[in-house]
This record gives sequence, structure tokens and C-alpha cells, in this order.
Amino acid sequence: KAASHAASGVMLDPAAVETRTTLAHVKAVQDWDWPGAEREYRAALDISTEYATTHHWYAMSCLMPMGRLDEAMREILLAQSLDPVSAIIARDIAVLHLYRRNLDAALEQCDHTIELNPHFAPAYLTLGLVQEQRGDLDESLAAVHRAIDLLPHGPRMQAALARALALSGKKDQAQQI
Repeated sequence: KAASHAASGVMLDPAAVETRTTLAHVKAVQDWDWPGAEREYRAALDISTEYATTHHWYAMSCLMPMGRLDEAMREILLAQSLDPVSAIIARDIAVLHLYRRNLDAALEQCDHTIELNPHFAPAYLTLGLVQEQRGDLDESLAAVHRAIDLLPHGPRMQAALARALALSGKKDQAQQI
């Protein structure tokens, strides 16, 4: 339905950046058609370069999965310049730093994201993943527990907790999750 509605929206108003961006996102995350998604993202950017969501989703759902991390970082930083108080954009900058193996920058960005919104569970989840990669399993567990406090039934949160417990040698607890 998402693909059909997005395509209909583009047909009704081909100059609407929001519908073009949505169509691109659907092509990326639903169809894994990254070349098709990239064409749509570029079409959306031709309409307007001022819509932060286009830059954000282009970075995270298209460029990052294609391994074009430098381009993804440029796009998401453009998104942040357009929407500097967005917690999801700030968190995704941390994710990109994590993928680029720049753990210090990822950690700093997680802290910034939590300052923006201390109740944003995905920021703590990402912090837990960063701390895990840094080898600080106690801090990783603490961050993941905080994410679960904020979003108790999130499957990603539960999976991250199981992984952190397993890495910490608490395999029985991990297997229960």
C-alpha cells in the first residue's frame, strides 16, 4: 500500500517533494531498489534542497546500505543543518559514525542526541552499540537497559539486551530473552 500511495501521490503532484521523498524511501526500504531510490531522491532534491527528510532518508536508506558512507555523512549533515533539533537525525549521525568505525565521534554524537531528547530510546540503543564496540560491556548494558526502560517492548531493544548479556558472559539470561 505504501508504494501504491506514494506512486499515486507523485502522479497527482510530481512537484511535491514530500511524496517524491516517500516514494524514494519505499523503493529503498521495501523493495531494496537502491538505484531506483537514488533516482527518486535526486528528483526530490531537484524539487527542493530545503526538505531535511529527503537528505536524511537519502543518507540512511539509500547511500548507507550501498556503502557510500562519505556521501551519506554529507547528506545527513545537510539534514541536520536544516533541522538542528531533530533527535532522529542526530542519532543517525551517530549510527553513521559507528558504521565508519569512528567510535569517539559516535559516542560524542550519542551524548548530543541524549541532550536533545533524554527520553529518546533509540539514542540509548545506539549508545549501547557504541559502548559494546568500544569494549565497555557494563556501559553497554546500562545504556540498553535505559532504552528498554523507555521502550520496554521494542524488539530491537530486547535483541540488543540479549546480545550485550551474551557478550558479558550472562548466556543464560541472554537465552531467556
